[in-house]
Order: sequence, then C-alpha cells, then structure tokens
Amino acid sequence: MDLNKALTKLDGNSAISATLKSMFTEKRGRKKEIKITSGLAHVQLLDDLKGLKITYSNAVLTQLEREENEKERNEEVNTPTLNAINDIEASELRNMLSAAPQLSRSLIKAQFLKEEVIIHKDKNARVLHFNLPLDAIISDKDVRSYVNDFEGKYRVIIDKNGVPLQAKLTFEGSGSAYVFFKLSVNQSRTYLYKVIDDRLVNYRNEYTKQQQSTWAKRDLSGFKELIINEAY
Repeated sequence: MDLNKALTKLDGNSAISATLKSMFTEKRGRKKEIKITSGLAHVQLLDDLKGLKITYSNAVLTQLEREENEKERNEEVNTPTLNAINDIEASELRNMLSAAPQLSRSLIKAQFLKEEVIIHKDKNARVLHFNLPLDAIISDKDVRSYVNDFEGKYRVIIDKNGVPLQAKLTFEGSGSAYVFFKLSVNQSRTYLYKVIDDRLVNYRNEYTKQQQSTWAKRDLSGFKELIINEAY
C-alpha cells in the first residue's frame, strides 16, 4: 500500500520546534444544571535527538497559580488555563510532532473497504475507507464486555505518492454496566497532516464527543494545533 510506504519514509527525527495551542469547551449535566468548562493554553515544544521538551512561559505559570488560588476559594469556578494544561499529555504531543508511527498503528486493526479518487484542496487525491473493530478503539477488555452496539469508521486522504493529508475517525456505541447504568457515545476526530523535513506532522487535531448516560449528558469539542517555527 502506498500509504504504508510513505509512512516508513516519514518516520524521521530531525529537530522541530512549535507552539501548541490547546482549546476546548465542555458542557456537562442536564437542563438547568448544565456546567460549562473551557480550556485555553499555549506551550512551547521542542523535539530533537535529546527528547521532547515542553516549556511553559512565565505568563502561563502566573495564570496557573492565579487559577489554582481561585479554585481553592470556589471549586466551581472555571479555570481554562489549568484545564487545558491538565489535558496536555506528552504521548499525544509526541504523536502530533511525529505522526507516522501513530498512524501506522491505527491501521493495524483497520479493515480496508475501498479507495476513491477525489479532489482535495483543488488537487487530485485518494481517500482510503476502513472499518474499525471495537478493540481498535477500546483497549480494555473488561470495558469492551459492556458494549452492546458499536460502529467505527476511519478514512485517510493521501496524495499521489501516498503521503497522508488528512484522516478522520468516527465511532458510535452504546452499552450498559449492571442493570441501572446505560451509556451511549458518539465521537469524531479529524487529523490534518503536513511534511516537515523527514517527518510527518499532525499539525491540527480537532475533536467532538457527545456522551449520554443514565445520570448526565456531556458534550465536548476542541482542538490542538501546532504553529511550526519554520526558522528553527
């Protein structure tokens, strides 16, 4: 497959520097008891042969301290910087800065359906369609045992050389644990890619999630975006 060949060539380790912008909004609860929280933060990233370095500016650290103090006085207060920082994981950042390995792993359990020729941003491209089984999304075997219905779709847009341009993951499922707890989830993620030197970079990751359970409803949407320091 052209895609697999391209991913092998784009698993580079050249140095890369970027600013990460992380933003999300979450609504949780029912009717008049809905609580809205948000997240917004900027951090500096450097990935090279020494490893991944994450730098928080003095302005971000000052805001974190301010929000932590507010949280002590009022546990219901919205703390967007603190929320965003807590949502940032080193493994996810690594997958964005060096996207080829993660994309290769996502194809291991994917079941190929078809390929189509499309126009993407005014250029010829191809889109690969896959089905995703439940165990490709949920790794915990015990959790999978509570799922009754599930459907997962995955599509990857590639150029004429097999280089990924965009990928979209969508799935929905429902299940129950014990007699009294029911849960349904609908989620999508869109990944945008570009090549920087010898590596594939997931420069924007957009996501939405709708979750409804016996007790509450949760809507989540947001994105993480890399602003590449081209001069580095």
